[in-house]
Amino acid sequence: MRKIDREPRGRARFAPGQELVVAGTVGKAGAGLVLEQKRECLEARFSTCFLQRLEAAAGRTLGLTPARLTACGATEWEPVGEGGILAALWDISGGYGCGFWADLLKVPADQEIIEVCELFDLNPYRLRSGECILIAADSGLFTVRALEELAVRAAVIGVIEEGIARRVSISGVTGFLERPKPDEIYKITGNALLE
Repeated sequence: MRKIDREPRGRARFAPGQELVVAGTVGKAGAGLVLEQKRECLEARFSTCFLQRLEAAAGRTLGLTPARLTACGATEWEPVGEGGILAALWDISGGYGCGFWADLLKVPADQEIIEVCELFDLNPYRLRSGECILIAADSGLFTVRALEELAVRAAVIGVIEEGIARRVSISGVTGFLERPKPDEIYKITGNALLE
């Protein structure tokens, strides 16, 4: 594995034995852009109540500063931006030359965002997430509890491992993480992102 050049965050510790935690939910920023670009299509398909929940989910902020993340036990983190959680996993593990195992079904997601992804054939794990953060922590359970006390949805999704294998599981099937692909939002916006 070739190391990825990235700026460390927190205490710059990402090591075997630590756990991977996701704070926030995936696909929020992408779902917000879909709502902007495809509102008429969504209005024809979903109820007003559903669209209000989608808008609320897409606009939800976490308010997690570096100091708050560190207080919650984060030793390193990666914002889930361009390319979604899969790109964040690739970048942070590549920055430290460590492997990991992660269960994608444990990644927090809002049902409304999943339904929009299904409608437009978007992979929510490759969709920009806005305020969603991938965290390395010595105790994932402690970090999740601390984040939940701040009203932030969080879950332990995996563990950092010796070696360089980047393993991901979904529905009981384990494979290896591929290089990041273009963000799924480009299926909606084309090549130019309208932010």
